[in-house]
Amino acid sequence: MRKILLFYCLCIFASIGNVYAQDRSVSGNITSQEDGSALPGVNVVLKGTATGTVTDVNGGYTLSVPSSGGTLIFSFIGLITQEIEVGQRNVLDVSMANDVTQLGEVVVTAIGIAQEKRSLGYAVQSVKSSDLVNSRESNVVNSLAGKIAGVQINSSGGQAGSSSRII
Repeated sequence: MRKILLFYCLCIFASIGNVYAQDRSVSGNITSQEDGSALPGVNVVLKGTATGTVTDVNGGYTLSVPSSGGTLIFSFIGLITQEIEVGQRNVLDVSMANDVTQLGEVVVTAIGIAQEKRSLGYAVQSVKSSDLVNSRESNVVNSLAGKIAGVQINSSGGQAGSSSRII
């Protein structure tokens, strides 16, 4: 009898511990600080974990967080990343501002890596818009001919509006 009573007491204490360790749901809407419009596709991640979600078309999200709270990280390309402490709140609305930073000269390579021009391990050439304006060609593609080493531009025909082939 004592073993059965002890077993029931252990089950009760184990279930009480699980009640305190329950997660809760935090939801909210993310809007643009500039015009107040909803921001779909914003990443919402619980800091220090892999738990996260993305906002829906209306800028809404719902995420499960520990009952003790935590910090949510809101990030989106072109907007300032924000870290906000959840605390005991169940609704957390966020207004995100544009990230206005000035880029220097950046080169996007064929393998998809963007890096500074001086750190590349191979030759890079550029054509300025003034070089294209000064050429006497009516077609922008044909105006590139002879300005970049190794690039061949061939017209497919002599008619106006005919396409060009770039090799």
